[in-house]
Amino acid sequence: MKRIEVVAAVIRRGARIFATQRGYGDFKDWWEFPGGKMEAGETPEAALVREIREELSTEIRIDRFLETVEWDYPAFHLTLHCFLCSLCSEALHLNEHEAARWLDYTQLHDVRWLPADEGLLPLLAAELLGVDPTLAAFLETQVIPRYAGFDKAHREDHARSVVSRAIDLAAWYPVDRNMLYTAAACHDLGLSVDRKTHHLESGKAIREMAELRRWFDDGQIESIAQAAEDHRASSDHEPRSVYGRIVAEADRQIVPESIIRRTIQYGLAHYPELPREGHWQRMLDHLHEKYAEGGYLKLWIPESPNAARLKELRAIIRDEETLRTLFEQIYAEETHG
Repeated sequence: MKRIEVVAAVIRRGARIFATQRGYGDFKDWWEFPGGKMEAGETPEAALVREIREELSTEIRIDRFLETVEWDYPAFHLTLHCFLCSLCSEALHLNEHEAARWLDYTQLHDVRWLPADEGLLPLLAAELLGVDPTLAAFLETQVIPRYAGFDKAHREDHARSVVSRAIDLAAWYPVDRNMLYTAAACHDLGLSVDRKTHHLESGKAIREMAELRRWFDDGQIESIAQAAEDHRASSDHEPRSVYGRIVAEADRQIVPESIIRRTIQYGLAHYPELPREGHWQRMLDHLHEKYAEGGYLKLWIPESPNAARLKELRAIIRDEETLRTLFEQIYAEETHG
């Protein structure tokens, strides 16, 4: 089989990674990390600097080697040397690619990656979250994909959003990021057993996950399991640790329109026999029970942006005309879109 050796730049700017969309060839429209073939006599680093100059009309600083990916495509074997890089200036131009995006952790799976490049995503998750790369490889490939079978409001994007918010909140507290990452990634696994007790089932799943003993001792696993058990908004007790408080806060996802949409999605998925007015009333009851003044939802982390967003949501709940307009718009999108 023909062998091709190439280099790729994983360009990082803060909490985002640069991705480019291929504009030619068999994989046109797929996404990749910019780079290209090494020329005779070139070192990987020299080849990468040259390729980025040609493809993006910019200069990079190579910060460090990341990983070499070996991948068999149908017509050739690819050796892909990947380096973590920074831009030397903000200016760049797409000379070969048709589009580009800066992706944060929650967006890494939003594009269709070339197969070899996709293999880097767990490592990039570890880079962006500041966690153990071997733990990220396990959680990103064997745990978070379990969410794919849950309802629309609790798919893989939900798990990664909770992870991202939890890690952001960790900046305020002296916590073990690997423990927090694991608790957030596993917090809803119990949905595969029972929705009403899913928080307890999630704790049980964590305690029974033998793979976690590679990174944590029994005491740490118990803390992770308790954090998952304590995340539920309707819990009758305060979270037992800072890990539980952070995961519970990160799980709130107080974005008014998103909360209304998730409520409608859940109703459509679990009560398909209800007419439109039935779904309206069900949504109204749920929002008042959970989010309105006197509702059971409690906020645990003062540094979270949720307080301002909860105030905004409560204003919408009080304004039934605005709420009805949002309901009609989202209901139409979810049933006809």
